[in-house]
Amino acid sequence: MASLGISEVVGATILLVIAVALSLLIFGYFYGYLESLGYSLANMFSSSCEFSIMSTAFNTTGSSITSISIALYNYGDKQCGISGVYILNESTAYQVAVASNCITNPLARLGPGQVLMLNYSNLNIPYNTNYLVKVVSCDGFTAEEGGLGQ
Repeated sequence: MASLGISEVVGATILLVIAVALSLLIFGYFYGYLESLGYSLANMFSSSCEFSIMSTAFNTTGSSITSISIALYNYGDKQCGISGVYILNESTAYQVAVASNCITNPLARLGPGQVLMLNYSNLNIPYNTNYLVKVVSCDGFTAEEGGLGQ
């Protein structure tokens, strides 16, 4: 008896081609949505704190800096934990304050849009050259301001 129709291999191949074509059509339709969703997720996980040093003020006794005040402003949309404050010159880095455990106990927490004053005293840093004040956050963001010193 003669059978009419196509073989199983040809039928399976045609079904596979139809399935791939439909999946490409659906992917093309939703591609823009998936791309923007991916960017949103990437930005959510990669946002870091952003702050700047508004001003610095220091007191001197004789030829040494004895205290410093630093005003910080968080212009980002994430809370910043401050992990370290440093005073640098061409050859030396003076560690003013460093957090022992930045996750649970940072030096300070700086909320979005907040201004914060950091005050440190009992310093003994030579006052004879230009210094750079550097503040570092727990996620590695840094803010610097120069012009401290003679």
